[in-house]
Amino acid sequence: MIQWQRYPLLLALMTALVAFLLNQQATRPPAPVSPQTDRISAYTAFDLLARILGDESPHPTGSVANHRVRDELIQVLAEMGLAVDVQRQWSCSTRASRCAWVENLIAEIPGSETGPYLALMAHYDSVPVAPGAGDDGAGVVAVLETAKRLLNEPTLKWPVLLLLTDAEELGLLGAEAFFANHPKRDQIGLLINIEGSGSSGVSQIIRTHGPNQQLIDLYADAERPSGLSLINEIFKRMPNDTDFSVSKRAGVPGADFAFAAERSRYHTRLDNLALLDLSTLQHHGDNLWPLARDLALADQLTAPRAVSYQGFYGWWLHSPYWVNTSCFLIVSLLMLLATFRQEQPLRLIAASGALAGVMALSLVITWLTFSALWWVKGATVHWPAYDAPLRVLLFCMPLIVLLQCATIKTARRAQLSQRVLAALWIWWLAGLTFLIWLPDALNLVLPVLSFGALLVFFARWLRSGTVLIAALGLLWLAVPGSLGLVLPMEQSQGYHLIVTTLPFLGLFLVLLAPFVTGHHAPLPRLVLVYGALVSIVLVLVLPLHSATRPQHVNFRLVVAPDGTATVATTSSDRLGPDWSWAGPSGVNTQLPFEHGFMQRQVSVPAMLSFTKPSVTAVKTIAAGQATYALSIALPTNPDWFSLVVTEARDDLQFELGGVQRPVMTNRWGSLKGQRVLQMNGIQGQPAIELKLTQSGNQPIAGYVVAGHYGLPKILSSFSQGRGETAVPNRTGDHTLSYAPFNLE
Repeated sequence: MIQWQRYPLLLALMTALVAFLLNQQATRPPAPVSPQTDRISAYTAFDLLARILGDESPHPTGSVANHRVRDELIQVLAEMGLAVDVQRQWSCSTRASRCAWVENLIAEIPGSETGPYLALMAHYDSVPVAPGAGDDGAGVVAVLETAKRLLNEPTLKWPVLLLLTDAEELGLLGAEAFFANHPKRDQIGLLINIEGSGSSGVSQIIRTHGPNQQLIDLYADAERPSGLSLINEIFKRMPNDTDFSVSKRAGVPGADFAFAAERSRYHTRLDNLALLDLSTLQHHGDNLWPLARDLALADQLTAPRAVSYQGFYGWWLHSPYWVNTSCFLIVSLLMLLATFRQEQPLRLIAASGALAGVMALSLVITWLTFSALWWVKGATVHWPAYDAPLRVLLFCMPLIVLLQCATIKTARRAQLSQRVLAALWIWWLAGLTFLIWLPDALNLVLPVLSFGALLVFFARWLRSGTVLIAALGLLWLAVPGSLGLVLPMEQSQGYHLIVTTLPFLGLFLVLLAPFVTGHHAPLPRLVLVYGALVSIVLVLVLPLHSATRPQHVNFRLVVAPDGTATVATTSSDRLGPDWSWAGPSGVNTQLPFEHGFMQRQVSVPAMLSFTKPSVTAVKTIAAGQATYALSIALPTNPDWFSLVVTEARDDLQFELGGVQRPVMTNRWGSLKGQRVLQMNGIQGQPAIELKLTQSGNQPIAGYVVAGHYGLPKILSSFSQGRGETAVPNRTGDHTLSYAPFNLE
């Protein structure tokens, strides 16, 4: 017997490490390139982004900065020779009673055909505290740079529609306006949306809709194609959204591209030009430009079939769903034949069950270890300042448990091919789960199941050394769909949701387990234990936050009708004793109509200069329906206002811009269960013609709330008190004043 066959675990760990590193290299964004004819240059795109963002002031919908960005975009498009259609109107969400005055920018690049259009979409607004370099400035300049190149093509077959939406951050309101009212909405044959979440990472397809075969086929020619149809299934179960959700509901086929790394900077002031990764910007351009060109020149925009897709060590694999299902059935047959050909199939089934138990135990212990660490630290952080020790621990802990359980006799006495077969049955169960509930994820396990089924079926005619080599090859095949997804999931979901990474880690452990025989494992076990202990010490010693990976903390000033005022912290993280200066901790409410939430709260001097908001109405009754034409008096130039309705009939509706919709009940947040109507982007707007209607003659009562971004200057100590390792996020610091109203 060849000497190296005596060390299967060491060979397996080395194979896994090499495969993991190769996969990481293959899934990195490309390096930025200088200007050239066949690729968009990240440097050119960055210069354009710097021009559009100007002084990098946050530019939420309706703000002066938002209008400046709008005008700059119109100028850029005009310099390209494109006329811009500005769609101005009120737009409301379909999922909540939230509306805004939006200004979408639409331009057209003609083709030899009059339609349908290939649409390229990104949004140009930002949240109130972020410059928006990554979200979604990077997407905007990718669209603009692609448009420049498309204009230089001799003849496009299909016309291209450039759609730069407003108010995405307020609930996809710009996209809602376009797909509800714009005359070109029904002429779009295929749409590509470009998004960003964070400041770095690979640009990849995060989901598709409708017949995607043409798009996926052409995307294979990209510089570094990236994506996984599994993310379709993940997106269906997440609260996250992009403008693509609106086009999807409108039935428009297409694809959604995004990046999602360094997400502690997402929706903060760190989403700026200085921290935007040029490699990510390059990847956006490499994805969009050749794909848009090939689609605009193709014989047809869409093919009649939908396919699954995935990256595999730099290759782009895609297949129709019927092929995946057929392959899974053939694999199942081969595995059944291999199983019942065994002398003791019940022993193999027992080994498979024991292996599943070991896998579950290792993942539970890993999760408990992380939970204990966060308990000792006193906080759980999505993206801590120093994640290297946590990553080492994430990989070491389950391996330690696996090696410790290597004495399971049912596994030790079996041949390697039998142990591999036992492991494959767990992968088969994962595949069956995908087939029934997550069909877009089935292709994830097919490379391993297909090769593994052939291995165990023909193992009786193969030499032991050949079986070992083939089993190591199985590990190599498994990395992209299991171990290789651990870090991307950690980057996108964070340590609050570290449990989402564990199933992928568990799938890889299942295939590693056949190499663990209980012999020749003291050195790997020692290295892993030492690595885990050092990692635990480092996690306990190192700070959770830094200037580039900060804590997210907002301050909210609330002025009551009697002039009393309080400032409270609102944070997704637990605030430790070092925040005691911001007030005592506890469950409190600042508003009489909200649920309590964890915060620190302190009284401040009365804000007598704040004018109380008020609501009056002219009431008319016709055909048993009461209509209230509202007149709303607000403090000087607020950024938004809300009506919180505590008393009204169930059929209460609002009318704005000629559209009538129900006043919906909030499904989340501190106002969960309340009917809330919120109006955004109202800065500088003339009188808002807002009506409420309901049946009968019952009064409508509640509260009117006026909101301003930021705190008064006299409270600047709160903003300064954050220090360098905490920043406001999303809405940022804000000021609310409220008053009750009663419409008889």
